[in-house]
Amino acid sequence: MLELNQNPTEIIALVTVAIILLSVGIILGRSFLLSQRFQKAQKLYEEEKYGDAIPVFQKIIERQKSNDLARLLLGKSLVQKGNLTEAISTFETLTQSSPKNVDGYIELGKVYMKQGKIDSAIAQFQQATKIKPNKFAEPHRVLGLALKEKGETKAAIASLEKAKKLYSSQKSYPMIEAIDEEIDTITEQSKK
Repeated sequence: MLELNQNPTEIIALVTVAIILLSVGIILGRSFLLSQRFQKAQKLYEEEKYGDAIPVFQKIIERQKSNDLARLLLGKSLVQKGNLTEAISTFETLTQSSPKNVDGYIELGKVYMKQGKIDSAIAQFQQATKIKPNKFAEPHRVLGLALKEKGETKAAIASLEKAKKLYSSQKSYPMIEAIDEEIDTITEQSKK
């Protein structure tokens, strides 16, 4: 127990330690609550309950502005609910705050594709391909598909071939098959 005749320096030290321990406890408690909230939001997202997931993700982001995964899943939930303008804003915020977030650029590009804004989509996909260009295959695949939509056959095939090469190194055989089918389709269409 604390003795009343202790040195004032010792009392100050004890109070300081108590305050630090209390602060750590509060921080850990908040982290635990945010973790539980994120798990709830993620479960709602996985169950395709996007309308229910959206406010939970928003609350998480309100408290943890740097939570990129929550922002990404919020944007994807907004897309699923048809809120494309809000989704674009969410993905733009994500790519501005985390310029190396490949998924943010890909998802933003996909929204632009839904809106028929092919050039805007291509710009986002190209930005995604610049982030570790020899590691991530998906940006090259979606870029190839967007270039196909624009009618740029050679560039589309080149981008799809790059994606295929990267997926091959990852042994992602279903993606390789899908890309082969896309390349075959583009090749056949260009012969007509």
